[in-house]
Amino acid sequence: MNAIRNRTATVLVIAAIGLAAGATSFGWTAEKQGAGATIQMGVGHFNRDGKPFHYWDKEKEIPAVCARCHGANGVAEYLREGKNAPAQHVKNAFACTNCHSDMLTYTRHAAAKVTFPSGLSVDTGHNDSNLCMTCHQGRESTASVNKAIEGRAPDEPDPKLNFVHVHYFPAGATMFGTQAKVAYEFPGKTYAGRFEHAPLMNTCTACHEAHSGTLMVARCGACHQGASTQASLANIRMSTRGDFDGNGREEGLGAEIAGLQRDLYAAIQAYAKAVGGAAIAFTPEAFPYWHADTNGNGRIDPDELRPNNRYPAYTPRLVQATYNYTYVLRDPGAAYHNGRYTAQILYDTLESLAQSGKAGVNMAGKARP
Repeated sequence: MNAIRNRTATVLVIAAIGLAAGATSFGWTAEKQGAGATIQMGVGHFNRDGKPFHYWDKEKEIPAVCARCHGANGVAEYLREGKNAPAQHVKNAFACTNCHSDMLTYTRHAAAKVTFPSGLSVDTGHNDSNLCMTCHQGRESTASVNKAIEGRAPDEPDPKLNFVHVHYFPAGATMFGTQAKVAYEFPGKTYAGRFEHAPLMNTCTACHEAHSGTLMVARCGACHQGASTQASLANIRMSTRGDFDGNGREEGLGAEIAGLQRDLYAAIQAYAKAVGGAAIAFTPEAFPYWHADTNGNGRIDPDELRPNNRYPAYTPRLVQATYNYTYVLRDPGAAYHNGRYTAQILYDTLESLAQSGKAGVNMAGKARP
């Protein structure tokens, strides 16, 4: 064990030297490290050129509200202080000390619990998963959406309303479902809680490489026959039954959820045009994400891709719908982090738009898990 630790420590020291010297990329296999971790500069948490670490280049400082997850040592500061101060501009993405409290043993910082944007807290029972979820949880919740739309009629356009953006990669919130309440949950509905995966595969790092975030697809095939590529994961179907998207056949859970997503996007576009009198379309990378589709062709063209071209006629129902659609999109693994909860959220959002009578939604044939 000491030999493995020493070998791993040597690798990480070399990595740190490479960062200081300005190396652009190099990596080692898990076998060379001896401890199962992969260090590759330019990828994931070490993506020195990635937008999440350079959004504030002009300001040369990361605001306190963003520093927890975008500063080089923001997680460590948050766990230590319970809050963050503005952080220095990031040059090389995360520092190793952002997650590791000891650079000889590579012990991780202690994270006793996870507090979600809803104010709800959980303990995963696994320190490293708590550490991951400190950032991978989103920034909005059912509560904040309700606050934004409070006191307004559900189908009345209001120029003061805006899109509420959950932020990126809220995987931890998806895993805990209604115990986190980060997706928008409709009143009077019951939702699934934590998704319990198979033993030994119930933590973040059981499925994802810790440094890059890469999904270790090869592990899926041990239990799920035919799951040999990332694309094939959409065919996995275990205990859940039903044709959720109503296309006439029971498919893999990922495929069912993709069908619900397609239906929801079409319903959002139909509702926005019918109720708000203006066409809407989504772009995943460019603020404000949901833009006015000024020529009505169903997509955002280059001349429409402007920060000041936001959709102008939100209703409370549309705020809920765009929030949940984007929530599922922002967690690319939502179908696998908690497929039942994800399908419930999408189904209920479609049902809400159907109840408006303005979205052209037919719920016949669709099943709620």
